[in-house]
Formats: sequence, C-alpha cells, structure tokens
Amino acid sequence: MKYFKILISLLLVCLLFSGCGFKFASSIDDLISPLSPFGDNADIKNALDEYAKGGYSLKTPNAGKYITSYSFFDLDGDKTDEAVSFYEPNDDLGTINMAVIKKEGKEWSVIENIKGEGTDIHSIEFSDLTHNGKNELIVCWDVISNSTSHELTVYAFNPDNKKKLKKIGTSVSVNNYLAVDLLGDNENQLLMFEFDNGNSSARAELYSYDGGDRQLLGETKLDSHITGYETIQTERLDGNIRVYADALGSDGASMLTELIYWSDNYGTIISPFYSYDTGLTSDTTRTVLLNCLDIDSNGRIDIPTDYEMSKLPKKVKAVDWRIYKNYALIHTAYSLYAENECYTLLIPDEIIDNVKVNYNDKSGELSVINKKTDKTVFTVMSVLKASYTEDKYPGFVYVTEGGGYGFLAKQGNDDELKISFDDIESYIKPI
Repeated sequence: MKYFKILISLLLVCLLFSGCGFKFASSIDDLISPLSPFGDNADIKNALDEYAKGGYSLKTPNAGKYITSYSFFDLDGDKTDEAVSFYEPNDDLGTINMAVIKKEGKEWSVIENIKGEGTDIHSIEFSDLTHNGKNELIVCWDVISNSTSHELTVYAFNPDNKKKLKKIGTSVSVNNYLAVDLLGDNENQLLMFEFDNGNSSARAELYSYDGGDRQLLGETKLDSHITGYETIQTERLDGNIRVYADALGSDGASMLTELIYWSDNYGTIISPFYSYDTGLTSDTTRTVLLNCLDIDSNGRIDIPTDYEMSKLPKKVKAVDWRIYKNYALIHTAYSLYAENECYTLLIPDEIIDNVKVNYNDKSGELSVINKKTDKTVFTVMSVLKASYTEDKYPGFVYVTEGGGYGFLAKQGNDDELKISFDDIESYIKPI
C-alpha cells in the first residue's frame, strides 16, 4: 500500500508540472490497469503459467484501445471472448510472444502461440478485414521500444486449423493505421500511414484483405516534414468516409492535418491538401498545437488553423476553425487556446475583433477584455476536478467539466458586452 500511495503522488506531481501534455483520468480506477486478471479470470494467468513453464514477463501494448496485459475479444465468432497476451519468455530474453488463450468448459488453455516480429508490442486491434464473419488480429510490433515506426502484421484466426494463426502478407512498416470502410461497401479496409526517417517521403496506402489476400487499392503521397501522426479521426458525410490525420511537424512547433478519402474519379485515395508540386501540405499547417475537433458539436470535424489577432499574450494563440466543403476550407468558429491549458475557448464571430486577452500562466486565468472600454468581459480557468473546493476560488462559478478538469468562470464589469454563465459554458471546449 505504501508503494501504491507513492505511485499516485508521483502521477499527481507529473500532472501539475506538465500542463495538458499529461492526460489525467478523473479517478484512480481510470489510472490503474491490472497487471494480471483476477477473480473469475485468474485461471487465464494459470494457463499461461502452465504453457510458459520457464517463466515469463508480461508485456502490455503501449497504445490503442487494448492496453492491459490480457486483451479480450471474440476471435472465432462463437459469442465468447478469447484472451490475447504478449510476454517475454525467461528462456528466450529479448523476444516477445503472442498467446491466444481460450476457455473450454471451465478450463482456460493456450491454444496458439507465435513468436513476435519485434522485441516489444506497440498495439493490437481486431477487425474483420477478410469479410468472413471472423475478426483478424492487427498487431504492431516494435523492433525498437518507443519507436515511431512499427511493424504491422495481420493475422487470420482459424480455430479449426492445427496452426490457428496465419499471417496474411508481409509485415509493413507504419507510423499509424486505421481499419476503415473507405470504399463505402460496409466492409473494412486497412489504411496505413508510413514515412521514412529523415523526412524523405511520407504516404498513405489503402489495402484490402478480402478473401485472405492483401491487395493495394490506392495510395497518395503526404507531407514528410513530420514526426508522426498523433490522432486519426473519421467523418461520415453523404455516405462517404473522410479520414483526418493530425501530425506533429518535424520542427516540434507546428502541426498539420492530412485529409484522405476515396475518389471514384481517380480510382484511388487522395489527399486534397497535399501539393505534388511543393511536396507540402500548406493549407492546414499551423503553429497552434491542436488536433481536429468537432468544435461546434454539429457532427462535422473542424480543422484548426492560425488566426492573426493583435497583442496576444505569449502563450496564447487565436484559432480559426474550418470545415472542408466543396473542395475548400470554410470558416466555422474562432477560439483562444493557451498552450498549458486543457481547453480551447470559443469567441463569437461578432466580437472576435473587438476584444483582447490577458493570461496569467501561473494561475491559469484567461480574461477576455473589451478593447473599447478596457474592461473585463469574463474570466475562465481550469482546475483539477478532484482537488476543487468552492472556498479556494472566491468569485468563480463552476460551470462545466471534462477530462478530469473543472472549468470555472467569473463575469467581468463590462457593461457593453454581457456574457452569461450559460454562454461561457458553451464556449469552453475540453481537449
């Protein structure tokens, strides 16, 4: 228990000094993932113990939805989950194995085990890529731990075969990927994002695994001046799927968004923001380090771009949010973003050019001021939800919350621009 308390204290310290770069859950349960199953699932560990008699160390995926020691998913379509586990055998250090563990009756046992293609596991996902009603395993192996390049391998699972896991095609070096229905046929394909270290090239490739064979359906070049694709989101519009991939620039001080979708006219995937003439994606490149977001909650993904606003505090940027429509970027909203905060603050179009901003990076208070009267319209700030008490913040009202944070607001003394607490609540967008 002593060590558990020390761990939680260290996590709190990391949060306090790291701004929004460290995403903190709102409860201890969200923070701690079990190292091994317990209760009814304790026999899963026993099954692996029995299989790996020489001993082993469990490995957990570093990214993705499945980040615990045992990932549960129905691989064979029998309505019962199997368990997938990664481990390093004590008698074969430096390697990593993947085991599939199944329950027959009351007993769990390892029904398949393969040696991995790296020394660490980055992520695992499940999707029916072959369209046979059974889910394939999409595994990203790491040859070098915490590398930006991963070896993606797709495995088909057939419980009736002696060798139950079959590799489909060769492995592909990727930075990120997405199982997505880009063709609009209600069947998933695999969209892979790849780039070579040294900024020599970057591209997206769309593969089909229909029938158990990998086939390249389309590809497009992308801006190579990046360190990696941080988030990938999808949007369905008029029956078509669009993919928005946010990437951190290689300078560490910029971001860009690649928009990718299938074009029947060209018979391939395209990225309309990328220029084959310059090799750059310029329209969505920005200095504000924000990912795409449905900023106005209308079901459309908005792309953040830089907006010129005079005399902003050093750590605050103005954002012009835009949607892609009719082959152009169309303005939807403006907001303010302080780089150490976990929210962006919408500012109505009709007042964006009539206000200025003060920001206290120690207290986190951001004030919107009427340029004409030089009076404060309103002030907002974020606090840890778990540590909030009303007496600590006199004059502030707790208006909303998100991502483990509470957001407080205080009305100013400006008589010309009146903003209600309900309005302020709608302006605050947690990120």
